Amino acid sequence: MKNAVFFLMVTTIFSNQMYAQRTNVNEIKVFSVSAEAVVRVMPDIVVLHIGAETEGLSLNAVKQTNFNIIKSALEIIKKHEIEDKYIGTDNVELNTWYRTVGSGSTSYREQRFTVTQRLSITINDVSKYDPVLTELVNAGINKIYRIEFQTTELKKHRYEARALAIAAAKEKAEFLSREAGFSLEKIINLNESTSDYYGRPTDRSSGMSQNVMQFAEYDGSAGESDTLALGMISIRTVITLYYSIAE
Repeated sequence: MKNAVFFLMVTTIFSNQMYAQRTNVNEIKVFSVSAEAVVRVMPDIVVLHIGAETEGLSLNAVKQTNFNIIKSALEIIKKHEIEDKYIGTDNVELNTWYRTVGSGSTSYREQRFTVTQRLSITINDVSKYDPVLTELVNAGINKIYRIEFQTTELKKHRYEARALAIAAAKEKAEFLSREAGFSLEKIINLNESTSDYYGRPTDRSSGMSQNVMQFAEYDGSAGESDTLALGMISIRTVITLYYSIAE
């Protein structure tokens, strides 16, 4: 990953779901222990899902305004040397609707038109994310449907988190068994729970590829923002190890 920046954090957990205990399963004395590892990495890809929505009384005028905004947006994108293969466009959406103008006997129904054009832009140089989005909004882009922050090395960092969690669980098991006065034989089973998120967990599709993570989705219209700074991707793994206890 280009210009990778990451931090490692290992914690142990005591809770209803993550615990250390002695049990008796099928007449085999079992000891289970859980530990968590969190690997934090900077994203190296940003995908913008944006659009321009225009409306008015004249269909031709609304279409022309929308066309001009999208044309300016594409010029901005190309100015920042983003290749055509990283730019996606959707079909133009046209809607007509009516609103009531005035009141009483003088009221009438006014026909209006809305034209929407969407774009998706993959930015492989995250330093361009802030200036590109800012310029697009200034050019008239008024819809931000979703922003995805990704890492192309998700598989690598997942392995890293797993290794850290396993090491922490082993260390915890050795300490607790020693202090409790019993000996462990071998690991007979393990469970894993892994989640990936940007800053804090967000609702997102579970159908992620092995190497690309999507997260931090934002839905809504474009508006003023305090910051467009990138955050860290947190890759969290909880490992539970099950040991047999020596007689």
